[in-house]
Amino acid sequence: MAVQVKHSLEILVVDDSVHTARALAQLLVREGFEPAVFGNGADAKQYLNIGKPAAAVVDIHLPDISGLELSQYIRQKAGPGLPIIIISGDSSMRNVNALGLVGATYFYSKPIKAQELVKRLRELTGGPKS
Repeated sequence: MAVQVKHSLEILVVDDSVHTARALAQLLVREGFEPAVFGNGADAKQYLNIGKPAAAVVDIHLPDISGLELSQYIRQKAGPGLPIIIISGDSSMRNVNALGLVGATYFYSKPIKAQELVKRLRELTGGPKS
């Protein structure tokens, strides 16, 4: 008899809002993902030296660097296959137009629709299935 093991996938979450970061972490855990949550770009960069996320969710406005700069760093470090989802309460065209330049995969405005984000992460990472 084969035993099915539910594999979790690590998702890098970078958001300086404690409330948003906590809510995203709880959502991801509930949906079978394993969040690696950071409140600034420097800590996220340090994590990328050892961590191997399946995807990244990055806020545009961080206290130390812009989320767009961090996304560019993630793309350079992790390669072209890692999905990067940018989130922000600021959906100005300047930010949206810059997404392709930094290698971002998708953009979501805050407040984020939780099930839409989960569905997108499942599509991009291949799991975990509910």
